Amino acid sequence: MAYTSNITDYSPSFFNVMMLINSMNITIKDREDVGRRLVSEATGKNLSRVYSRLDYLGTLKENWDGENALPVSKKVISNLKNVLLLSDDNDWENWLIGPDTNATLGLQSKKTHACISIGNDEYSFYTENNGKELSDSHINFTPESFLSLMRQIG
Repeated sequence: MAYTSNITDYSPSFFNVMMLINSMNITIKDREDVGRRLVSEATGKNLSRVYSRLDYLGTLKENWDGENALPVSKKVISNLKNVLLLSDDNDWENWLIGPDTNATLGLQSKKTHACISIGNDEYSFYTENNGKELSDSHINFTPESFLSLMRQIG
């Protein structure tokens, strides 16, 4: 039996998203790509977990640690969300995200124990590779370079 739907099957937010996608001046293939990406982000357990975590971290207020910690910068949250837009679900499988007291975020790999700190305009990292310590700081932030580093050291 074929399923036929009508507009009442969907929530208003789903309807609004579909209307927006269909109003874009993009090819059918690009619309399909957008649809696949939305499904991936909505159903991928790692991407969903990271989006939820970032939403929570964005709600932290000043003194969230009881010792005058600054809230996470909105730009830092935005930076990491821009990385998520380029990411695959498996890119985030081993990464944990936590706030730092100076309004930045820290990422740590459960797999390699590598650490990345992300700020408003820059990021830094530390890892070990075959017993050799590797680190760099004050790297200009771009979503592409950040994701590339995550994939290399995570």
